[in-house]
Amino acid sequence: MLARAVAGVVLLLSLAVHPRAARASACCGAGHGMAQWLAPSERAAASFSVRLTEQLGAWAVDGGFDTSGEGVYHRELKAEAGWLVRAGDHLQLAVSVPMMVTWSGVGLGATSSGGGPGDLGAAARIDLIDGAASPWIPSAAFTLGVTLPTGRGPSTGTALPDAGVSGATGARAMGVDITGADTTGLGVAEIRPGMVFEKSWGSFHALLAASTSVRTSHRLPDGDAVRSAPRVQILAAAGPSWPSGASLTVGALHEREGAPREDEPGPGPRNPMGKERARTALLAVLAHDIGARWTAVGNLQVDVPISGIGRNEGAFAALSAGLRYVWGRRD
Repeated sequence: MLARAVAGVVLLLSLAVHPRAARASACCGAGHGMAQWLAPSERAAASFSVRLTEQLGAWAVDGGFDTSGEGVYHRELKAEAGWLVRAGDHLQLAVSVPMMVTWSGVGLGATSSGGGPGDLGAAARIDLIDGAASPWIPSAAFTLGVTLPTGRGPSTGTALPDAGVSGATGARAMGVDITGADTTGLGVAEIRPGMVFEKSWGSFHALLAASTSVRTSHRLPDGDAVRSAPRVQILAAAGPSWPSGASLTVGALHEREGAPREDEPGPGPRNPMGKERARTALLAVLAHDIGARWTAVGNLQVDVPISGIGRNEGAFAALSAGLRYVWGRRD
């Protein structure tokens, strides 16, 4: 089977690793490439994925990286079911429902565990340019992702003491928030408009995608309303596919976010709070058709643990596996 169109990157970006305890899958249960979208011959798809995430350390506010200290860890197991349907020749709609279990330790024997439903996700893709007729013009699509705060946010989760991170006095000293293991969501609504450009040359495919995450405000324990700055996400990836029904895609994801600001009414500029955030991750996706309708997908995503390549973020590694079942247009 030919590799399915390399698309749906907004889902990967919208579910990529965040500095909070609420982690999410990158692109499991998808077709070939980075896709969580339908090929031209498909009208609907159902997917299921399981993802295990482990914290490697954190970047400080000055960009320095430190690994987690002894007894300090954050581990998450996430299961997610998704549904995707073609609503028109150029429109696709998707929804995802996650469940999460997390375990955290902050040293000196202090541990926490919890779990529950995560944030519901929805996405849409509108095809704008079909580049199949030209060897030079890429396909282009507008993408939109939405996250609804149905999970337990950091402000309602159980806070843990400062984590002992080697080379620093604690995770908060490195600019990284530590929340309880019962945190299962962002705690705010999020919308992510974006664009994806993709091109195939025979058995080789490539893509470039970008999106911006805009979130609603949230309140600190002291009652102050805070609004996060927009988070810009850029992803580039490419790889081959083979007649056997297998494909490999490798790429890099970079995210950057400005300092949050007080969200208070009234005249005058809003005051910045905290520092900007940044992170860079490498990823690889291996997919294989195990039948006419079934595709198995494995995904590895690792934040690059190098000083200066991230800032004010936790660094994580995630391994996931998923299955995808499709219905054709002629079914």
